Amino acid sequence: MTKNWFWRRRNYLINFSFQSRFVTRNLFALVAMALIVAFTVYYTIWARIMDEFYNLPRVASQFAPLFASVNQTVLLIFVVFLLLAAVASVFASHSIAGPIYRFEKVLQGLAQGDLSQRVGLRRTDEFKHLADAFNEVISQLSSSITSDADTIKQLAALSSRLNAKEGGAGKDQLPAVMVKDLEKMNQLLARLQANIGKFKLPPAP
Repeated sequence: MTKNWFWRRRNYLINFSFQSRFVTRNLFALVAMALIVAFTVYYTIWARIMDEFYNLPRVASQFAPLFASVNQTVLLIFVVFLLLAAVASVFASHSIAGPIYRFEKVLQGLAQGDLSQRVGLRRTDEFKHLADAFNEVISQLSSSITSDADTIKQLAALSSRLNAKEGGAGKDQLPAVMVKDLEKMNQLLARLQANIGKFKLPPAP
């Protein structure tokens, strides 16, 4: 089970809507910063240098190819930087979207009464403290329901003995109130057993 879960997590686009927004916002912020840096470099430093060279036609003609090469290199670096930033953003978003996906799956299981599941996160995932707290709550709830199930079994056994005694003594020999109370108790026990039966508990250690 652990191995299958590990391989399922190899899908880095778990929540496409959330992760696409996450990556888009990160890239927008990076592009904005890059444009600010480019503006600062080109229009406060590089433009001044180019103006000085253009005042010297012979020097300008010699350095023009160099300027063009530098511009192309900077543009290429910028494109590569954006691609790397996009990949890094996908990995970063996965460390958030992955745990959210796990929480959703466990919550869906809890809604169906499955208390055997736990939120398992990877070493690089976020929300580890929340997952630990979440798992602790499930464990406490599971322990409580297990204890209640044991109590119900004991009450059911007691009810069976009382019913056996009632049958041996005959209903006409027992007070009517006691007979009604026994019937009511049996109904309540049946309802409790049905409710407890909806839960899937983890195997006993």
